[in-house]
Amino acid sequence: MSKNLFFDVGRTLLYPKTQNWFIPPNYNNILNNVTLKELKKSTEKHKYLLDERHINTEEEEFEMFSKFYLYVLKDLNYPDINQQVIQNLAYDCVYNDDKFIFYKEVKDELISLSKNYNLYVISDAWPSTYRILKNYGIFDLFKNVFISSDLGFKKSDKTLFEIALEKIPSTDENFFIDDRYDLLKISESYGFIPIIIDRDDNKLTNYIEINNLTHLNELLNYYK
Repeated sequence: MSKNLFFDVGRTLLYPKTQNWFIPPNYNNILNNVTLKELKKSTEKHKYLLDERHINTEEEEFEMFSKFYLYVLKDLNYPDINQQVIQNLAYDCVYNDDKFIFYKEVKDELISLSKNYNLYVISDAWPSTYRILKNYGIFDLFKNVFISSDLGFKKSDKTLFEIALEKIPSTDENFFIDDRYDLLKISESYGFIPIIIDRDDNKLTNYIEINNLTHLNELLNYYK
């Protein structure tokens, strides 16, 4: 029986540099007189525009974010809305790898885990995630990467878990590592062993809890 580790990406392997998934790192160089607080409020209001199920290329992702930032700037009554400003924001969000910061132990621990386990990604994310994982040098450590926008389903749709399970033997033992209790609960209904990763040490659940991937490596020794 093989052991498979399925990882979420956000707040599990990496986090946004601005602490907000929808605000690119160079926003303050692109926009004039817009505070981070104002921008957060407006992006939260319009994030429904990013709930696309079939975004298969980075070009499509760029178009989606261009539309998103147009609505955000209109909501902010930004005085100089033009195509260049919109595209600069979208480009920084989609094509700038520096928008994310990987947790410091991620690469070394994934390399170590890959020697004894089959690694997978299952995440609500967009196509640029493939590039970011490749450029960071960890993409090839995963047997498969299941991204919601590419497959047309989110984890909360449950179908994303079904798609992933179709790719592996039914006799395998599967672990799912995520920072969200609700998604771990869904995974549990499909037979996954749920492990919650609590990077901020502020979650209270009845699931097995780890704070980083070093703890995961230590924990899995008990399942051998």
